[in-house]
Amino acid sequence: MPRFILKSAFISFLLLPAGSACSGDTITNCVCTDEFRTFAVTVVDEAGQPVSDAILTRLNLRSGQVLEPTWLGLLEPGVYVVADDGHLDAFSSEGDVVRVTGTNGTISFSADFEFASPAPCRCHVEQLAGPDTVVMR
Repeated sequence: MPRFILKSAFISFLLLPAGSACSGDTITNCVCTDEFRTFAVTVVDEAGQPVSDAILTRLNLRSGQVLEPTWLGLLEPGVYVVADDGHLDAFSSEGDVVRVTGTNGTISFSADFEFASPAPCRCHVEQLAGPDTVVMR
């Protein structure tokens, strides 16, 4: 099962009251946590060293939308945000493939991830598939 980052760190786990709306005022009986989920990938070179100068592009293959991280925070060297809860409206309930490509001018990578924004509450983005680490070659 894919894990989310900052290697499973959350801002908080406060629960909203039962019966509150999660995403708009039309959904009821949803209980959402007050957290901001961030999913990241570690980028390394062939020697296994973190690559901290990569430029990443994140493309939702269904919609053609290029995704920009909405949370940049403090990440470890070589760790890049792929998607976060700021992308709730970018993903379908069934899941969308996001092709992530990265380059630093001399080496590159391409990897596919899958994210969903499950109905009916659409509280958080969920990662359905994708690697934890990619190697630039």
